[in-house]
Amino acid sequence: MIRVANKSDYIEMDSVFRASAEALCVRDYDSQTVLDWVGEARPERFVDSANDGCTQYVKVLENKVTCFGELNIEKQLLLSLFVLPDYAGKGIGQEMIEFLLTKASDAGIKILKVDSSLNAANFYLRNGFVEHSKSDFTTQNGVVLESVKMECVLST
Repeated sequence: MIRVANKSDYIEMDSVFRASAEALCVRDYDSQTVLDWVGEARPERFVDSANDGCTQYVKVLENKVTCFGELNIEKQLLLSLFVLPDYAGKGIGQEMIEFLLTKASDAGIKILKVDSSLNAANFYLRNGFVEHSKSDFTTQNGVVLESVKMECVLST
């Protein structure tokens, strides 16, 4: 089951983000860049994100957060989607993206944008997103990552 995240989930969400980025992003970014990006544990990143208008959702399995996604309806933006490495490739990310696309469509969004990490671009392509351009994305802690600007046309 996917549910709205609450503040008590932020520590686990931060762990999911850090573990996922460290394990899955090193194929496309050098290890120092990934380490700079994930930095130290910083669950307050989700407070900042929520204060910026994002709604956060979590998938809980075996009493732990295994996946999360963040959606900003006002900005028509999918901010992030991360899966614990041990659960990658098991359909959890797929379940989350389908959930987020439905939420966005239900909110009346016609075109949902994402600034994808290089390693996630194929995942988004398989889920209806189209690449528009390459860009540089500046993370919350100031690390600049090469990224792919993508959009998905939603049926409302």
